[in-house]
Amino acid sequence: MNKALMSPETKLRLLTSTEEKLNDITNDVDNVRKLIKKAEVIDTFLKKENITASFNNLLNLLEFRLFIGILTLDLTSAVRIYLNAKFQYEGVFSARQIVVIINEGYKKIYNFVNPSDNGVAKLKNRNNSFWVKEIGGIVDNDLPHLNVHYNNITQKLDDYFNVNFSSLKELRDLSIHYGKTAKDKSPVKVYDMIVKMDIEETFLKMIPFVEILNEMFLFTHILVAEYQKKTDNQQEKQKNLLSGMIEQLINLRNDKNASIINGHIEKLQQIQSMFGTNID
Repeated sequence: MNKALMSPETKLRLLTSTEEKLNDITNDVDNVRKLIKKAEVIDTFLKKENITASFNNLLNLLEFRLFIGILTLDLTSAVRIYLNAKFQYEGVFSARQIVVIINEGYKKIYNFVNPSDNGVAKLKNRNNSFWVKEIGGIVDNDLPHLNVHYNNITQKLDDYFNVNFSSLKELRDLSIHYGKTAKDKSPVKVYDMIVKMDIEETFLKMIPFVEILNEMFLFTHILVAEYQKKTDNQQEKQKNLLSGMIEQLINLRNDKNASIINGHIEKLQQIQSMFGTNID
């Protein structure tokens, strides 16, 4: 097993950049998790009060952004394992992990196209993927002006699959199953794969995938910001409607019904305060 050579200067530069990346993305995913928790609380409250102001799309966006952040952290950590490896096998192991993370991450994001039937590709799984069903649905229905950006990233996902996945699949299968299939128990194939594995090629395949992840992370930031503008307008309308209802109740209040009216007003004010809670 021959470990790829790397100059001390290059190694130091990569260690520094990956450390910064880990720090930045960790802070981002921590904040996204807090936003998800806040959105879930608001959504649960509104559903309980039978108010039709769903936060489902925003939750889907935030969960996808969280997933992209975790994928980026995984790949960055695998790179650092390679950079800090003292033994050749540690470097090979980290490269195998990179292959697995790319394969499983891509599948979760965009899924694979099943073999064609009569020349027509089967897109059922892909159309049900997170990127197409959830993110594509949000863009098409709520933010169509971002379609060009969305389609550009989709094209990059297609291109990446066409160029890289035939060679990645066998490495992934051998790394996960210790054979080409779950039933294949031949360690010889695994050993031969380890010995022949081209670590530089693995990193070259990782770079465009990381670039896609970075663009997706930026895109989801834009989506969340745009979607919040849309929900902020809806929230303002709901708040104004509630203010009108509260004003009407105040006008109807008298000594006999004050207790009941005040209870309704308190409930409406509680709902109104929820609409005033920003998801940022």
